[in-house]
Amino acid sequence: MTSAHQGLTGLLDTEAIRKDFPLLDRTVHDGKKIVYLDSAATSQKPRQVLDALSAYYERHNANVHRGVYTVAEEATALYEGARDKVAAFINAPSRNEVIFTKNASESLNLVANMLGWAEDPYRVDHETEIAITEMEHHSN
Repeated sequence: MTSAHQGLTGLLDTEAIRKDFPLLDRTVHDGKKIVYLDSAATSQKPRQVLDALSAYYERHNANVHRGVYTVAEEATALYEGARDKVAAFINAPSRNEVIFTKNASESLNLVANMLGWAEDPYRVDHETEIAITEMEHHSN
């Protein structure tokens, strides 16, 4: 969070944050500011993410780790650079602990498979009971 997102009191400046999200500029129902609460299904992207996506697709869009030409090498460098940034952000002991997946279902399946292959005491098998609530992600 940048200092632009904090007011003089150190509290979050919600109006500054709203300005980062283009969808939140919209008004609905007789001019009321839109409020988006369904982030579990689809999160809104801030302008900085939209700009980065646009720049990537316009200038670097290629298969990562598969091409031997300039644009593919750029895409690979950006992908691996993102892994380094995320590792630093979450204070991961190694960049190798950062795995990108395409969605929550793929991530949960990856963790579930890992637990199925794990040694005791972390192994999960057909005798393991796992309790979740109705509020959990449907792919659980």
